[in-house]
Amino acid sequence: MFLEVKNLTKSFGETQVLQGINFGLEKGQVLSIIGSSGSGKTTLLRCINALETADGGEIYVDGNKIFDAAEQKNKKSKTKNILNFGFVFQSFNLFPQYTALENITLAPSLKIREAYKQKSITKDEMKEKLAEIENNALSLLAKVGLSEKKNSYPCQLSGGQQQRVSIARALALSPDVLCFDEPTSALDPEITGEVLKIIKSLAAENMTMIIVTHEMAFARDVSDKIIFMDGGVISAEGSPAELFAQRENRRLQAFLSSFYDMAK
Repeated sequence: MFLEVKNLTKSFGETQVLQGINFGLEKGQVLSIIGSSGSGKTTLLRCINALETADGGEIYVDGNKIFDAAEQKNKKSKTKNILNFGFVFQSFNLFPQYTALENITLAPSLKIREAYKQKSITKDEMKEKLAEIENNALSLLAKVGLSEKKNSYPCQLSGGQQQRVSIARALALSPDVLCFDEPTSALDPEITGEVLKIIKSLAAENMTMIIVTHEMAFARDVSDKIIFMDGGVISAEGSPAELFAQRENRRLQAFLSSFYDMAK
């Protein structure tokens, strides 16, 4: 199993938001997480990405333990976790003072400049690596269909374009797993398809992904596995065919029915 999450727990005060979450994902698979607001979906995603620190549990990537709540809650362990995951926020989170290209190159460039500052690479090596980073960013902009927008600032881009830049920025760090937190929730319905098309193309390239989404048709079409969360636990899971065909889980059926009703 490429990604393993074992007994992950998280509380905020007296409210237990995650109650022992366990799941696994093979390399190249796509997992969608669905459920009502407040079910723990986003908290789970943020704990996996070390944006929140889980109270308990372990996370493994490719057989390597990258998080153990019982052992490590220091900055070094969090950084190790972050390096394995890319995160695409629902609200884009682009830096407004930087162009699309600069938003993508910022994080990897800072690493290289810090390496030069620490004298672990020479000035010529730094220049060479910075050029590689820019060329990779240009390729990623082309990948998401925004080559002509490389010098545009976020305020000059549509919501769909900003989200595509966010995806390119996450890919620039070459993550093992790419995570999306409701990537289309802040978008108009007319431009939602732009972002979903990019995610589908990444799935076709066998990018390992975890997607928190309210787009049921999209989850059904793109996912290898779907998890339904309810009250901080995994209430149902399986392939799209298995999950959408379930009849015995009344809570799942009530949740899915609300979306079918809205689609009518």
